Amino acid sequence: MHQNQYSSVSSPSAGNEAKAILNLAVPLAVAHIAMVGMEVIDTIVAGQYSAQDLAGLAMGGNIWLILVLFMVGVLGAVLPRMARFHGADDKDNVVGEIQQGLILSVSLGFMMTALSWIIPGWLPALGAGEAETAIAQGYLKIIGLGFPAIGVFIVIMNLLESHSLTRFIALSSLCILPLNLLLDYVFVFGIGPFEGMGGVGCAITSASLYAVWTIALCVYAVKHPKLKAYRFYKRWPGIDVARIKAILGLGLPIGLMLLAEEGYFNISALLIAPLGVSSMGAHQITIQVAALVLMVGLCIGQATAIRASQSIGRQDTAGVSQQLSAGLGMIVVFSLVSGLLIMFWHQKVPALFVRDATVIALSAAMLVFAPLFFFFDALQVWCIQVLRGFQDTRMPMVIQLTAYWVIGFPLGYSLGLTDIWGEQYGVFGFWAGFMCGVLLSALFQSRRLYRMVRTKGWLAGA
Repeated sequence: MHQNQYSSVSSPSAGNEAKAILNLAVPLAVAHIAMVGMEVIDTIVAGQYSAQDLAGLAMGGNIWLILVLFMVGVLGAVLPRMARFHGADDKDNVVGEIQQGLILSVSLGFMMTALSWIIPGWLPALGAGEAETAIAQGYLKIIGLGFPAIGVFIVIMNLLESHSLTRFIALSSLCILPLNLLLDYVFVFGIGPFEGMGGVGCAITSASLYAVWTIALCVYAVKHPKLKAYRFYKRWPGIDVARIKAILGLGLPIGLMLLAEEGYFNISALLIAPLGVSSMGAHQITIQVAALVLMVGLCIGQATAIRASQSIGRQDTAGVSQQLSAGLGMIVVFSLVSGLLIMFWHQKVPALFVRDATVIALSAAMLVFAPLFFFFDALQVWCIQVLRGFQDTRMPMVIQLTAYWVIGFPLGYSLGLTDIWGEQYGVFGFWAGFMCGVLLSALFQSRRLYRMVRTKGWLAGA
């Protein structure tokens, strides 16, 4: 039996716990914002090249993101499990988790690569223009080659995050962003011996940079003093079926949860394609802005979940309560402030991405509702991350599927592309469905987390 790290007398104050979560969340936020920032840079550069390349990138990028999110979800199960093992000082299980996670990651990566070569054949059926479709097809085939490296990248990131070693992730991400901008201009517009490839060039940039970033993280993990003792790269075992099943049992619902929300956004983008280049571009810009803001909320949730998982491994229930209180306060303040700022500058933000006046006007109109959307979206994603730390993923998955696909999607589709409600609202109809799905998910995920906290339901998996 492990001793509680904090007694009822010595438990850290909410302020100190907030500082600890922030110290973990800020590097995570920098890294995750850099990942989204890579897509934002791609969007900006492709938009400067042409509206058609922006639309083609939106199609291909959204499909790529759906596949990546599924991998992130499945392999994300390694994070809370490893954090608990680390909290309990169980080195053998940490090593086993890393090794089996890497085996699973490479296997999933090759599956996603195969899909990225099959899906382009289906894109003409979406009804977009020939030029946009060709750009999306080329983008998918090239960027799909990077999936195995991305899988390894996810597992090594989980290892570092579970041990609160996030600074190198942040520093390396700051190096990746300028390289992304430089290589985008080389491959999109063409510089020197390199011929301009338009939006397809962004795929070469992304696949190359994720490979380089993965190698850098692996070297750091092998050399770091706190991780050296694991020596997980030596004496590789065979496939541990029981551990793989445990990871998949926790990870598949996480993957489906991510697909339920983000897949909804991205599949909706494909359905918006027939509405024209302007609607597709405005949707892509608004999604990118929302993703940038949401990544900070996501990282606060991840930091809260990591610390709570470590506390659970130490059987420190007092620490768990303090971490949840501090994390919730932070997410509420951040989401409201960021939403209000975006609303205040809703006319200027889209102009950073594109010069087309129609696209700017459509995106600006959607960003007016930023405070409400960002608050509920950040709250629901924070709750999901904490529930993941409690190894509760199946009911949150059901909530996501219901909120987005049973209610939100039919509403958005009917408002956007049918006259059931009197007229077709186009892209605004889809965003009304998004708002409804986010609201319902936030309410029910919060209720689920409240019940877990009240009954100390996380103890069952400790």
